[in-house]
Amino acid sequence: MKILLVMVLSLFMLGCPNAQSTTTTVKLEISEEPLPAIRHVTDMKVSGDTLLFAFECEDGDGQRFLRRAIIDRANKIINISPDMGKREDGYYASYMPYPFISDNGTIRVIDYDDCEIFAVKNDTAFVRTRQYLMDGNSKVPFPLSQYVQDVYMTSPDKHVFIGRESNGGRQYAMTADLTTSKIDTIRHINISPELRTWMLNTGEMVYSSKHNRLAFAYKLHPIVEIFDTDGKTIKLIKIGEDTFNAKTLGEADFDTQNILHTVDVTCTPDYIYALHWSCKYSDAANFAPSIYKIDWNGKVIDRYFNVPYPLYRIAAIDDTRLIGWNGKEFSIIQL
Repeated sequence: MKILLVMVLSLFMLGCPNAQSTTTTVKLEISEEPLPAIRHVTDMKVSGDTLLFAFECEDGDGQRFLRRAIIDRANKIINISPDMGKREDGYYASYMPYPFISDNGTIRVIDYDDCEIFAVKNDTAFVRTRQYLMDGNSKVPFPLSQYVQDVYMTSPDKHVFIGRESNGGRQYAMTADLTTSKIDTIRHINISPELRTWMLNTGEMVYSSKHNRLAFAYKLHPIVEIFDTDGKTIKLIKIGEDTFNAKTLGEADFDTQNILHTVDVTCTPDYIYALHWSCKYSDAANFAPSIYKIDWNGKVIDRYFNVPYPLYRIAAIDDTRLIGWNGKEFSIIQL
């Protein structure tokens, strides 16, 4: 698909949404496998009562690990598996695993290094599918890096994802057709024509198969944009004040010098949930975040403002419950 140049249907400021609600939180006791010293949880996905979470360890030398956990809400327990993809010889099938849920609800894993797709067997074993999201034989619209994020299966052998140009270039919402080995663009992800590269537009994307729409939430800018799989804008939602400081562009750590907005986003078929900080990373333990609940037409349904903090990651269990990670433990957040 070609990137469509369309008129934005709506852009509005939500200084104070009509609804502001509170949450209740229940901490989950960790059972079975203990957790290592985790530096960052990089991704969380939920399917039914199963949580998949990818993370980096304090002493992991950049390797990412993936574990599976069963959420026992009745007993307030989360049962953690051993590392997924670990072989009997101690080596891993993937050292950069990224989980995603297929169109029939089964778990899939993609390797960040070469975009190989794995199935999961016996809860934790990776099985090669001999499929790649993209490889050297893929037909691409321009040179792409092998790094991909936010992968969603839209139908058998078809996916949407965020891809990047080589050498730190622009990022795009993209499609991948595994049957034809063709990669195409949906739209360029950028907040403005002046800020074009992926680093200035970092964030996360989610997808609703029910509505066949995507949403991208920017980390450095107070914007969530909803668009369809043709690239047509449905709505832009502004959930805070513009805070990006252009004077930090020349700094290597410009992201830590700026206020962060949506640091994580998750969804159900009917709603988007944006975890909004409105503070710098170094202040995450000092300021309470908000969670915005938005429908796929762009209407803000609610804003939850008494969220426990720090809160670094969220994943939707259903329309009224999230699971969150605070840097040390998991909890259920009842909306």
